[in-house]
Amino acid sequence: MACRFFLGVAEAAYGPGVPLYLTYFYPREMVGFRHGVFIAANAYGGALAYAISHINGSIAPWRILFLIEGLPTCVFALVPFFFLPDSIAQATFLDDREKEVAYHFVARNQRLDVDKNQGLRVKEMFEGLKDPKSYLPGIMYFSCNVSFASLPLFVPTIISQLGIFTTIQSNGLSAPPYLLCFFYIIFICWCSDHFKMRGPFCALSGLIAFIGFAINASSESPGVRYFSIFFSVQIFASVALLLAWTANIHATESKRAGGYTVLATLGQCGPLLGTNVFPESEEPRYRKGLWISAAFCLLVTAVSTGLSLWLIHENKKMDKEGVPEVQGFEETSVARETGEHEKHRFIW
Repeated sequence: MACRFFLGVAEAAYGPGVPLYLTYFYPREMVGFRHGVFIAANAYGGALAYAISHINGSIAPWRILFLIEGLPTCVFALVPFFFLPDSIAQATFLDDREKEVAYHFVARNQRLDVDKNQGLRVKEMFEGLKDPKSYLPGIMYFSCNVSFASLPLFVPTIISQLGIFTTIQSNGLSAPPYLLCFFYIIFICWCSDHFKMRGPFCALSGLIAFIGFAINASSESPGVRYFSIFFSVQIFASVALLLAWTANIHATESKRAGGYTVLATLGQCGPLLGTNVFPESEEPRYRKGLWISAAFCLLVTAVSTGLSLWLIHENKKMDKEGVPEVQGFEETSVARETGEHEKHRFIW
């Protein structure tokens, strides 16, 4: 139990840390696709863990799971420690001219610290923690995790009800929905960057997943229920979009750190609920859990729509104030001495 605690402590910074790190090197209208690439492989995580947990060997399945998923992570962790720069300013493989080009590239419509000795701006981080706009993505992330965390529990059960597959084959057939989700995440995040919109695509993914869970809860046919899973898993695409949206909402690097803290803290509470609304007493239909998951998918759609409308309203207010549509490096870079920054427009 103590080892699991320290593992959780070590993991805690990774989920929000990587999305924040990516914002240091990409402009905000291009970071969505990168977040999609980062999160897409996680769509397979639940199915992989379930399959590994059913391996029969000389040691306990949970030990096998820790070895297969943990050892490569520990070994590969040495690579970024030695080779990944902390920021553009600390990228030793870039000369001054190349760094200047990178600054202008990344700082389009977002703030950028150019001092390599500048650390976390605590005041701005607390601004991110206090900003009401930080909590709406957190609520959506929580809702996504309530729905997605439960999928590995009942997907193999549904497949086994088809009556024509062995246990091993049932585990194998749980992979295609997640494979579709992998490609859907990449595609929807690319579209989100291309059209410079987050909310509509997040709402769409929530609506697709809602349809899947609703069909699953109301149908008696195992074949139809299996087909519905291809819709249900798409809720995970909203997670990738929320990572990009959180970055786009907050102007500075330190404020984004506060925003990601809220997002991860609220979001990671979702599985606590999601894995407990499918009790064994309701096997094999799990109707209550499916309808609860469907409701949270619909909540994602509703909240993302509301946040989009809020940000559109804020942009219109900036129209009246004369805030330019496009801001370059000179307008957006954070002052080294004061840390002050101008208003920036939102991607909704």
